[in-house]
Amino acid sequence: MGLGRSFAACLLLAALAAGSRAPASIGGAARPEPLVGAQGWTVDAGPPLSEPLANNAVASSIAGGRDRLFTFMGLGAGRDFRAITSRAYSLDTGVKGAKWQRLADVPGGKGRIAATAQSVGDRIYIFGGYEVAADAKETTHREVDIYDVAKGTYARGADTPVPIDDTVSGVWRSRLIFLVSGWSVADNVAAVQIYDPAVDRWTTATPIPGTPVFGHAGSIMGDVIVYCGGARVQAPKTPKYVASRECYRGDIDPERPANIAWRLIAHHPGPARYRAAAGPVHRDGLVGVMFAGGTANPYNYNGVGYDGKPSEPEGSSWIYDTRRDAWVEGPSLGRGSMDHRGLAVLSGSWWIIGGLGPGQAVSAGVTRIGAQR
Repeated sequence: MGLGRSFAACLLLAALAAGSRAPASIGGAARPEPLVGAQGWTVDAGPPLSEPLANNAVASSIAGGRDRLFTFMGLGAGRDFRAITSRAYSLDTGVKGAKWQRLADVPGGKGRIAATAQSVGDRIYIFGGYEVAADAKETTHREVDIYDVAKGTYARGADTPVPIDDTVSGVWRSRLIFLVSGWSVADNVAAVQIYDPAVDRWTTATPIPGTPVFGHAGSIMGDVIVYCGGARVQAPKTPKYVASRECYRGDIDPERPANIAWRLIAHHPGPARYRAAAGPVHRDGLVGVMFAGGTANPYNYNGVGYDGKPSEPEGSSWIYDTRRDAWVEGPSLGRGSMDHRGLAVLSGSWWIIGGLGPGQAVSAGVTRIGAQR
C-alpha cells in the first residue's frame, strides 16, 4: 500500500467538489437464485473479543480435537497508527462459557493490519500486512509467521516473493495456500502466489486477468477460487481509489495447481464491496463462497473514504454457487460490518470476528452464522 494510499487520502478532500462516479457494472447483475435463500440461516452473537479489533487476520483450527478461532494483529479502538497491534487471541468454541484468551504476540515488534491467515494441519500461517508510521508512511510486509497451535509458539516461514497486504487467501485441498492480488509497496499487483507449507516453498501461479485490486474478498471451494470487489486505482482521476465491480472465478488444474483458468463472472446484486468477509460454504447442496458485509466506499484504514466521506458498512451477504455459476442470497447480518480479512469456518458455522461497525466504530463483536436444519 505504501505512502501512496495515505498521501492520496489527504488530497481528496480538496477534490470533493469534482465528485466521483463508481465504475460501471461488468458482466451485469445476477438475480438471486432460490436454492437456499436468506431464510436457511441463523445469525447470533458469539463471545466478544477481549478488545475491539478490525482489519485483523482470522483463522480456525481443529488441531488436537479442539475447535478454536484465532485472531492476529489488527486495528484497535483509536483507529490511528498508535492503535495498530501485534496481539493475538484464541477462543475454544467447544467449551461452554469460554472467553477469548491472550496468546503470545505475533513476532516483529510492530503491529500490522491487512494481513491474512490460513490454517493447514496444526499450524496457522500469517501472511504479510502493513505497518503505519507516525508520519503516515506505510510499509508492506513479506513475512510469513507460522503459529504452532499445540505449542503456542511462532516460527518464521519463507518470505512471500511479492510483499503483500489486503490480499485474498484460500487453502486448496488442505495442501496449498493461495494469495490472490492485493497491494504491494506502491501499487496493486496481479500476482497469484502459492505457498506449500510441507516444504516451505513458494510458486507463482497464473496471474489474475482483471484489474488488480486491494481489499477484495474471496476464498477457495474445491478446485475453484472466487474473488470479488475491492478497490482499484483510477488515477489521475479523483478519488484515486474506487470500488471495483469485477468478480472472477479461477478453476485450478488439479494436476498442475499453478495453472488457473480465470474467467469473469457476474457481480453479485447490490453495491460493490470493499473489505467484506468471505469464506467457503458447503451445505445442503450449496457449494460456493460466501461474501458478508463490507462497504461500497473504499477507505485506507480509519474508516473514512478516499473521497473524504465516512464509509458505512453493509449488513447483507451473497453466496456464489460454484456448481450453478449463480449468486444465492445469503443471511442478513442484522447490523453492518466491514474491515474484514476473512470469514472463519468452524463447527458448521461461519464466524465474523471484529471489524468496523456503523459510525466507523472498531468492534469487539463476534457474529456466528449457522445453517438451519
